[in-house]
Parts: sequence; structure tokens; C-alpha cells
Amino acid sequence: MSTEHAIKRIFHPTDLSRSSEVAFHHALRLAVEARASLTILHVGSDTESWDEMPQVRRTLKRWGLLKDENDTEEFLTLGILIRKLMVGAGDPLKACKEYLEDHPTDLVVLATHQDAGRMAWLKQKVAEPLVRAVGEATLLVPSECPGFVDPKTGSVGLRRILLPIASDPDPAQAVRAATLVSRHLGSGDMEFTLLYVGASADMPTPELPVRDGWKWDRIAREGDIVETILAVEKEIRADLIVMATKGHDGFLDALRGSTTERVLRGASCPMLTGVV
Repeated sequence: MSTEHAIKRIFHPTDLSRSSEVAFHHALRLAVEARASLTILHVGSDTESWDEMPQVRRTLKRWGLLKDENDTEEFLTLGILIRKLMVGAGDPLKACKEYLEDHPTDLVVLATHQDAGRMAWLKQKVAEPLVRAVGEATLLVPSECPGFVDPKTGSVGLRRILLPIASDPDPAQAVRAATLVSRHLGSGDMEFTLLYVGASADMPTPELPVRDGWKWDRIAREGDIVETILAVEKEIRADLIVMATKGHDGFLDALRGSTTERVLRGASCPMLTGVV
């Protein structure tokens, strides 16, 4: 993700659970604001029907973005493209990977259970392995948090973003990712907090974009990395955490019990991860 590129293709795997519904609202709101395509994929069974898939037009009508959910011309004026895919019973992770191999995306949006980094989808651990495998920018919405998109009105409450940074990976990656999402979903006034766990003299100083209403704060603290990140998240009441990763290998290492995974499991807001 970078400020030079817009979000034009969004992929949302769903297990049709309540937590996946929250992630769906975030994916749909992003698609509307970015005028992007949204692909919704579910690995189903013989007992499930299309009626159980997320209802895009009904949701847009509830949000006041459509007057008539059956009016195709009105829907087309929104500038979004929706694809719904229901794959026969099988391995959800394999189905997602195969789709993404043939259809590159700009952003994956999915729910994750904080106890095991999994989706309830067929009771399998899906979220973390999927992120490891595809290496895409991913918005992870923990099942225990409401997120920043109101399910009833579609209004967005994204105002405070926490960016834990280090010298490696390049902190500019997190800044670019936070900036891109804020351009699409942020309010007029945005507060960005760059957090470095370590001596203040060693804190990286990435170039920060200037925009009316945007405020950038820098915090350096000593202590345990994960505990410090989660403590600052609560202090500033962050709506989103943005963490850069090195890509496939870096994220794989992170999800084996290191910083990214442990922060995600303790966070009370969604997390956006980007790749360098």
C-alpha cells in the first residue's frame, strides 16, 4: 500500500458469523469510499444458500446510500462492483489462496478470533495462515471489538491511529498505509501517534504528510514491546493500529508468537498490516 495507489480491489472472506459481519461492514464502507470492487467469498456447504451471504444492497439502503435496493441504476451510481462467490465445502484457506493467486487484491478484510487467530469458519484456523500466505495488506477486525464502522448507519468513527514503529521494517510503510486509509475513511481531524519502544534518541523520524486537520504525535517509551503498545492503545483510545511488516517471511515470524500476533490478540480495535 502506498499513497501513490488507491484501494481499488478488496477481498473479504466470510464465515457468515457475527464477527465476519463486522468485518463485512468495514470492507463495504471502504469499497464505497474508494469506489472499489469488493469480492466476498464463502466456503459453504449443501445446507447454506445465497440468502445467507452478506446483503450488500440492503446494507447500503440502511446506511442511506440507496433509496431502493432493487434499483440497479441507482446502485451503479455508487461506482462499486460486487462479486459474491460461494465455493463448495472444502478448505477455506486453500480456496482463498487460489482465488488471490488469480485475482490480486489491494486489501484483504477479515475477522479474527483473538483467542487463536482463527475464524469460526468450519472451526479452522484461517485468519493468520491466510495473511501469512498472501502477503497482502490486511485489515484484521478482532471478533471482540465493534470496529470503527457503525453497522446501523455506516458512519465512520476513525479519528485516532496508533503506529508502532521501529527502524526495521521501514516506518514509512506504516505511515503510507495509515495515510491511505485515512484519505478514504478518516474524519476531517485525524490524530496519528507514532510509538517507539526504546530510547527516545533512537526513535526513527519518517517523513510525515502535512494536511489540514491532521496531527502527528511522537511517543518513546521503555518497556515490553507488546505491553507498551497495548497500554498506549488504551491511553489514546485508538480506533486503528497500523503495523508494518517485511512481507511473507517477516509476517510469518510475527505470527509465530512475536509482536504482531500478540498485539492483535490483546487489541481492542482493528489492526491494519502492510507489507514492505
